[in-house]
Amino acid sequence: MLYLQQNARLLGIELHEKQLALFDLYQNELLKWNEKTNLISEKTTGDIVKRHFLDSLTVARFITLPKARVVDIGSGAGFPGLPLKISFPSLQLHLLESNRKKVSFLKQVIRLLKLENTFIIHDRTENVTRTDTWREKFEMVISRAAFKMSDLLPLGQYFLVPEGLLITLKGRDVSTELETALKNENTSKIYQINQYDINKTFLGPPRKIIIARKTK
Repeated sequence: MLYLQQNARLLGIELHEKQLALFDLYQNELLKWNEKTNLISEKTTGDIVKRHFLDSLTVARFITLPKARVVDIGSGAGFPGLPLKISFPSLQLHLLESNRKKVSFLKQVIRLLKLENTFIIHDRTENVTRTDTWREKFEMVISRAAFKMSDLLPLGQYFLVPEGLLITLKGRDVSTELETALKNENTSKIYQINQYDINKTFLGPPRKIIIARKTK
C-alpha cells in the first residue's frame, strides 16, 4: 500500500497506517468477491489501487465539509464513496445501489472495515425520486461515470440541499454530454457548472471532474 500512500499524497491526502490497512482489507475482499460476482472489470483487477482507489480520491480536493452528508449514486463496488469515506472518516455516507449482489458486497465491506455513519440505499434512482424521503438531504452528490449529465442534473436537484455540490468523475471529453444536458432550460438555471482537468501521470490518461452547484 506504499504506492497508494505516496500517490494519495500527490492528490493532497495523507493516509495513515490504519487507513492503509482498511484499503488493503477492501482490496482483498473485492478480489475475493469478484471471482464469483462481477463487481469490477477483469482487466482492472490487477490495478485496483490506481484504477479504483486513486481514481476515486481525485474527488478529495473538492470535499470542503469534512462532516458532509454524501450520497454516492450508482455506487457499484463502492466507488468513489468508500475510498473517500476511508480517507475522510467523518463523512456521513450513503451508497445508492440497485444491484442485489453489489449491495451484499457493500454491506460486507462496511461490516469488515467497521465504517461508522455509512449506509446503503438499496433501490433504483427512479423509485427513490418518486418519494420525498431523500429530497434535499445531502450536501454532496457524487457519481463515477454511472450516469450521463442529463440524468445526473435532475438527481442533484432532488438530493441536494441549496448550494450543495454534484460531483461526477468523467473521461477526457464531456463537451457533447454537457451540451445535451444543458439544452434543458430548467436544469441550466439550477446549476453553476465547472470542469476541472485531472492530469496526473500515475492515473493514466487525463480525465475530468464536473462540479455542479445547486442554487439557493
